[in-house]
Amino acid sequence: MRDYSLRPGALNLGRLVRVFAAISFVLFVVLAAAPVRPYFAEWREVQDEYNRQAARAGLAAVPVGIQQIWKPDLHVTDRCVTCHLGMGPAAPVPASALFAAHPPIPHDPADYGCTPCHGGQGRATTEADAHGFVSHWDEQILDQRHLAAGCGTCHDRFPTAPRGALARGQRLVESLDCLSCHPMDGRGRGTAPVLTYVGLSGFREDWHADHLARRAAGESPEWRASYGEIAPADVAAIDTFLRTRVGAPRIVEAQALAFERGCLGCHRLGGRGGDEGPALDQVGRKPVGDLDFTRVTGEATFTNYVQQHLADPARVVAGSLMPAQPLTADEVELLTSWILYLRSRTLPAEYLPKERLRRTLLDAEPTRLEGDEAFGMFCAGCHGPEGRGRNYANLDVRFPAIGAADFLDVAGASFIERTLAAGRPGRRMPALAGPGGSLGPEETAALVAYLESLAPAPPSLEAVGRATTDPAAGAAEYQASCATCHGRAGEGTAIGSPLATADARRERRAVHEALTAGVADSAMPAYSIYDAATLGGVLAHVERLPVVPGRREGWRLGTGDAAAGGDVYAKACAGCHGATGQGAMGPALANPGFQGAATLEFLVATIVRGRAGTPMPAFGRDRVDFPRLAPQEVLDVAAFVKQWGSEK
Repeated sequence: MRDYSLRPGALNLGRLVRVFAAISFVLFVVLAAAPVRPYFAEWREVQDEYNRQAARAGLAAVPVGIQQIWKPDLHVTDRCVTCHLGMGPAAPVPASALFAAHPPIPHDPADYGCTPCHGGQGRATTEADAHGFVSHWDEQILDQRHLAAGCGTCHDRFPTAPRGALARGQRLVESLDCLSCHPMDGRGRGTAPVLTYVGLSGFREDWHADHLARRAAGESPEWRASYGEIAPADVAAIDTFLRTRVGAPRIVEAQALAFERGCLGCHRLGGRGGDEGPALDQVGRKPVGDLDFTRVTGEATFTNYVQQHLADPARVVAGSLMPAQPLTADEVELLTSWILYLRSRTLPAEYLPKERLRRTLLDAEPTRLEGDEAFGMFCAGCHGPEGRGRNYANLDVRFPAIGAADFLDVAGASFIERTLAAGRPGRRMPALAGPGGSLGPEETAALVAYLESLAPAPPSLEAVGRATTDPAAGAAEYQASCATCHGRAGEGTAIGSPLATADARRERRAVHEALTAGVADSAMPAYSIYDAATLGGVLAHVERLPVVPGRREGWRLGTGDAAAGGDVYAKACAGCHGATGQGAMGPALANPGFQGAATLEFLVATIVRGRAGTPMPAFGRDRVDFPRLAPQEVLDVAAFVKQWGSEK
């Protein structure tokens, strides 16, 4: 049997005693040092410095100790005022940046704490821990450039207006010397109402009429004697500007830029927008630890990440489908502020701003968008400013120029409305006006009207009559643009009515209307691109055509052969639109959204006319690289494309 009894020296008691003594000594030192550590803390040095400056300024000293703002209902424990004493328990020292008072804002900072607006680590008691950029913190502190983004914690939706309108309103306020009486953003003089927060507090809608009436009554003649009547358009511009005065002009401008660039065409925000990219709600609070800084140069901060991602999304995020926008350095800063502003928190009702309270608790309707605002918000990011179209290097797709005359003349309101309602399923175009979409009926109508307004205004018949015309130029334009449909001698074809009839000579106004407005339910588009001289030349040539017996009223669009059209499509169209209409450089013609919007007449007119400034040629013209299609071939191709719609 094994012997488990202890033998003398087996435990080496002397060694154990020495180890225990060392541990006891270390513990004694730690415990003894604990009460001493605060006397060497960074915050104590700061408070000692405050008391020295306060003594020189004749202010009361503060008891040295940790200070904090505790708001349990907001989950806030902020010790920032331990060092920023002038913003908390102590009298401000005006000459000191650290001990100065908080800048004036509409509410008391102590009611909310510091971190809801500024971010950072509120429980920290050292500058490095409170302000430092540490990647594993959920929320980094906002730097001075983007400080106003903190307003987004509570004010999750600011009023907006196009940047041009904001700039015009501000110029008017300054040039009309409104700041001689109304202070704004720390500028101006006088005792009239401050304009900095007038967008929150509200203002008289009839302020201009009131000023005129008070001037007429002789009140305060020292300045009102020079107050003159302002044009209605200028009053409206000033009103627009004043409604955005909520104390954060930089964020208002940043939001205007984001909406102009069409960010919500791909991203949803507050339930509105597309689904191509991630939703942007609360993206300003995205945990920094969730970000991959592998391809980001410089500091591992959220601000730096956002700026580089905006400048070159595909470099920062491999495989990103977000197109790089052409942005200036200041625009990158603005959009960064806007993204940081998207940081709203769920708050108790007593902390909600009035506008958010009305929207969240009273289910108030959002402000209706005007047509240009809806375009900027949802369309401009892909289709470009004023719908001029765009190509992006990292995307194998071309976004059509929906503001170009060639598109608007052919498409018409019905095509645009159907496109907005159905979108392009499986493509980047969302159903903006469909069920649950971002646009209501009035906003959809306003957007369609805005797009139609981008087409040039055609000259009136009277202007055409006054213009000097060139018969040879008119004949050449007819043969280039009209002959494929209407025949070289105006005899008519399967896709265009006859023009060389006796009644055509009596209907100059009707032909002018057809050329400038198109003909409903036909393949005849408008030609808004014609100036008065060109239009007059075409009209004159039509009037000189030899008379062919018959009338236009009995003419009907011909019928295409889809089987024959498939051969033509394979040779002339598949290279851009895909062999099965799946889309490539050109639109996806088999897409159910396109099929639901495009009529046979739309297809015929598009094939014949093409899209100027894009790879889509005009198959109704003679070209070296593409053949001029005969009228029946145009009908055949259109029938082939439309059969994809009947197969769904």
